[in-house]
Amino acid sequence: MFNFLRDASDPESMALTEYRDWVPFIAKTQQPELVQQAVLRRIIADQASTTFGIDHRFSSVRTYEEFVREVPVCTYEDLRPSIEAQEQTKEPLLTADQPILFAQTSGTTGKPKYIPILKETVEGIRLYQRLFAYAQCQGLPTTYQGNILVITGQTIEGHLPGGTPFGSMSGLLFDCLPEVIRRKNVFPEGLLAISDYRQRYLYMAARALADPSLSVLATPNPSTILKLLELIRSEFAALLDAISPGSKPGFLSEHPQCAASSDRLSLLRSLIGQEACLDFAVLWPELQAVVTWTGGNCAVLIPKLRSLLPQRSGVIEMGYLSSECLGSLNVDVVNNQCIPTLHENFFEFVEVEEQKELCRDPIRLHQIQEGRKYSVIVTTPNGLYRYAMNDIVEVTGRFNRTPTIRFVQKGQGVTNITGEKLYEHQVIDAVEDVLRACGIACEFYVMLASVEDFRYTLCLEQVPLQVGLEPLLEKRLAEVNVEYRAKRDSGRLQPLRVLYLGPGAGNAYRQHCVDSGQREAQFKVIRLQYAHDCLFDFEGYRR
Repeated sequence: MFNFLRDASDPESMALTEYRDWVPFIAKTQQPELVQQAVLRRIIADQASTTFGIDHRFSSVRTYEEFVREVPVCTYEDLRPSIEAQEQTKEPLLTADQPILFAQTSGTTGKPKYIPILKETVEGIRLYQRLFAYAQCQGLPTTYQGNILVITGQTIEGHLPGGTPFGSMSGLLFDCLPEVIRRKNVFPEGLLAISDYRQRYLYMAARALADPSLSVLATPNPSTILKLLELIRSEFAALLDAISPGSKPGFLSEHPQCAASSDRLSLLRSLIGQEACLDFAVLWPELQAVVTWTGGNCAVLIPKLRSLLPQRSGVIEMGYLSSECLGSLNVDVVNNQCIPTLHENFFEFVEVEEQKELCRDPIRLHQIQEGRKYSVIVTTPNGLYRYAMNDIVEVTGRFNRTPTIRFVQKGQGVTNITGEKLYEHQVIDAVEDVLRACGIACEFYVMLASVEDFRYTLCLEQVPLQVGLEPLLEKRLAEVNVEYRAKRDSGRLQPLRVLYLGPGAGNAYRQHCVDSGQREAQFKVIRLQYAHDCLFDFEGYRR
C-alpha cells in the first residue's frame, strides 16, 4: 500500500515514493520529445489489432508524420458509433481491451458522451494521484495533517445496455487516491447517492462542521466550495442541532449522524448571531489547502475564495482535467506549475490567434511556446485518437524542458456574430476590469450573444448602478478586441446591453444547469455563450 502520507515527514516513506514514482516521472520532463514519441508508439502498437487500428494501418505506422496522414482529427461524434458498438458487441473496435467503466459527460449534441475507461486507464489514474499527492506534500508538508472534505460525483451511476457501468470521472479520481487519503474524507461515499442536491449539501455541511481538524477542501469548481459556505451561513442553527449528541433532526434522520465534541459545539454556538461573518478561517482555522480549478472562468471566484481562507492556506490548482483526459499534473503546488501528462497521453496543439482562424498544422508538445495559446488534440490509451478537446490552453513557462500550461477556456467560449470573434477570456477580463474600477464585486454574470439582434447582453446579478456600465464595457471590449471595435464603429454590432438580475439568479441558473444534466461538482459558468443556446430565462430575474 502506498502509505507515505501517514507521516509525510518520514524519510523512509518519502524516499520510497521518490524512487518508485516521482524520480522516474521527473526524469521524463527532461526529454519530452522522446517520451512523447515512445507514448505514441506504445498506443499504436497496443491498438494495432483493433478495427480502428486495422482501418488506419497502425501496423505499418512508424512515425508521427505517418500517424497524422493515416488518422484525421476527430470529435466524439466521429467515435460514438464505434464506442457504442463495442459496448454492445464486445468486439475490439476502438480498444483491444474492453472498457470496465464509462465516464459520462455532457455532449455537444445533447446526448451524453461515454468515455471508455480500461483497466490500464485506472492504473494510470492511480499513478497520477500518487504523483499529485506527493507534489502536495512536498510543497505544503502539512497538507494532510487533518481530515479532508472531497466533493465528487458517483463513480457508478448506472449501466449501459451492454451491461458496463457508467459514472463520473471525479468519483473515479477519488477512488484512485491513496487509501490513507480516502480514509480521511469526512463525507461517507454512500451519501453521494442522495438525489436532492440541497439535502446532500446539508449532510456534507453537518459532517464538515462537526470536525475541527479539516485540513483540505477539494472539488473541481470553487463555486461548489463557496456554495457550501453560503449554506452553512443560512442554516447554521439547524446544522448545529444536527451535530449535537442525541438530536434527531429531519435531514439526518435516515443517515449516519456526526456528533461534534462538546468543545467544538461550544465554539460553534458562540458564533450564533455572527453567521454573515462566518468564513473558512473561523470554522476551520487549521485548513491547509483548497484543491480546485483556478483557471478559465473559475479564476473569477479565486480572489473571493482566498479572502475567506486562513492566511496560510494554499490554493492548489487541480490541473487541466476532463472525462476524456487527465491533461496536466501540478508538479509545483506552491507556484501551481502544471505540465501535460506526457508519460500517458500523446499531445498535439494548434495555435490560436485571437483575431485569426486556427492555424492548419498541429505541432507537438516540445514545440509549443511560452505566452501563446493553443487548442488541444490528444491521443489516449483508451481509444481517443487525435481527439479535438475543444479546449484552449496557454503556455506559462517550463518545468525542466517540458512546457507548463494553464487552462484558458473551452473552445465553445467564442462567439462570432459578425466577424468579431469575441473570446470568453476577453469578456471576463473586460467585465472584471470595469467592475473593479466601479468598486463592485459580482460573482455571477453571463454575456449572451444574440445573432438575431446583432447585440451582446451582459446579464449581471447586481443592483442597478448610477453609472452606466454599457459605455465602460464597450470601451474595454474595444481595447481587448480590435474587431469588436471595428464592428461597433461600422454599426454591424448594436450597442451592448446590461440586464440587471435580482438576488438568487445565479443559484437558479446553477440549479437549472444541474437539472439539465451538468454535474454539480464539475459545474462551470460559461461566461460567454450564444443566446439561442441558453435555455435559462434571465428575463424572468430582471430587477
